[in-house]
Amino acid sequence: MSSAFNGLLFGAELLLLPLAIATYIVISQDTVRRLIGLQLVGVIVSVLLALLSITFATEVFADLAITLALLSIGGGLAYAHFLERWI
Repeated sequence: MSSAFNGLLFGAELLLLPLAIATYIVISQDTVRRLIGLQLVGVIVSVLLALLSITFATEVFADLAITLALLSIGGGLAYAHFLERWI
């Protein structure tokens, strides 16, 4: 295996720690922090999928990363809209 493969895969594994912290925030905090955590989870998973796309040289992960990035923006806006309505 090449060193670039190992480095990118190690970088992708390092992203699991902030992903776990952001997921904990989404599960356990108040509603405003949940919105922030939701956006952070979307960004982290999109970057993780982009790294995996480069590492494994497949376009499927890149397509998923782009789709998730676009959907997380819309999901965050919808969540903020309902949050504004209820508060």
